[in-house]
Amino acid sequence: MSRARWASAGLLLAVFAGAPLAAQGRRSVIEWGIHATFTAVDSGPVGVVAGPRAALRSVGGTRLALSLGAGVHGEQASARGEVALEYLLAPRAAGRLGVYLGGGLAGVVGAGNGGYLLAYLGVERSPGLSSGWAVEAGLGSGYRARIAWHWRRFPVGWRPQH
Repeated sequence: MSRARWASAGLLLAVFAGAPLAAQGRRSVIEWGIHATFTAVDSGPVGVVAGPRAALRSVGGTRLALSLGAGVHGEQASARGEVALEYLLAPRAAGRLGVYLGGGLAGVVGAGNGGYLLAYLGVERSPGLSSGWAVEAGLGSGYRARIAWHWRRFPVGWRPQH
């Protein structure tokens, strides 16, 4: 077995062996939702994709998010996947807006094919409560805007800040 395969096998073993222990004392917020992402460039077609989104958020406000979407770029079919790291400035906000910054990578297949860097600013309603909308604006394959709805599951003992 090659060195790379041993390393991959070791990584998988470490991840799966630690999963039950991590679940026993979960201190993270699990999020899922739906999104619609719009992209545009100065002299090109507009892209629109929609699909599922999932994220794992620390209680301190760092969030690792993954989204997938299918749609169109101009008049041609397109699909987009994004992985991003976000930082919420007020992760326990309840009944008010929470602001977050994000950055990551996007991959597009079909029309608009390519890999892109992401940088954006987002606002979401009540990130400390069980659900709410979010709006983002920034850059990623041109100009990028997103609307989303997030549902959240909090760890035992979670207390939002009103």
